Amino acid sequence: GFESSWTYGNPPTFGSVSNGPVTIMFCLQPELAKLVSGHQHWVSVDDADETYAQHLERGAKIVSEIEDKPWGAREYTVEDPSGYHLRFAGPQSSAVAPSKPFPAGVTIERRLPTPNEYASIAGQAFYHDGVSLEVLEGSWSGAVALGPDGAAIGMARIMKDAPGWFSIWDVAVQPEWQGNRIGQRVMEAALAAIRADSPGAWVYLFTYKQGFYERLGFGKESVTMRKV
Repeated sequence: GFESSWTYGNPPTFGSVSNGPVTIMFCLQPELAKLVSGHQHWVSVDDADETYAQHLERGAKIVSEIEDKPWGAREYTVEDPSGYHLRFAGPQSSAVAPSKPFPAGVTIERRLPTPNEYASIAGQAFYHDGVSLEVLEGSWSGAVALGPDGAAIGMARIMKDAPGWFSIWDVAVQPEWQGNRIGQRVMEAALAAIRADSPGAWVYLFTYKQGFYERLGFGKESVTMRKV
């Protein structure tokens, strides 16, 4: 689905291809090319199913079928002629599956998780290569869901970026407790803590699961900037 933008040299040794706002540059290095098999590049797309259908139609080599990933992306992987793995990822469906009733015996506390709680919940969901507990030291507050036995089963972490400006991070529920409105209650507790401190404050978060957060009153911003 990419088109050639420009090449350099005769014969070319450097060039670029583009697809909408996405540009990838290539440099011909035969010795390096012998070692690149399996190296990965991640490409963000608006609709992963649409690009997946295009790649299937055009005969791209699919090495990982499209599916919803635990980190919130809908993703698949193709292999290019040189052996690079190109991961195309977009948001999961905005449709939110109906939840079961909030389970009896589960309680929500407005506080930061302990280091052990954070490692067991956020570590499993977000930090596959190890958990840095330093993020807790810079956090302002949070919300923790406790199961009937008192063990933490869900959490959210709040950053106070400036007076009246907050962001919410690491919203996670243990897999066996998902679909029981626990994430919703955790978010409601986190927002209540923010409102109690700063009525009318701005609250930001980063997510692929827009549908869930739209139900809580969040809207999509039209402008964002990222440096990679």
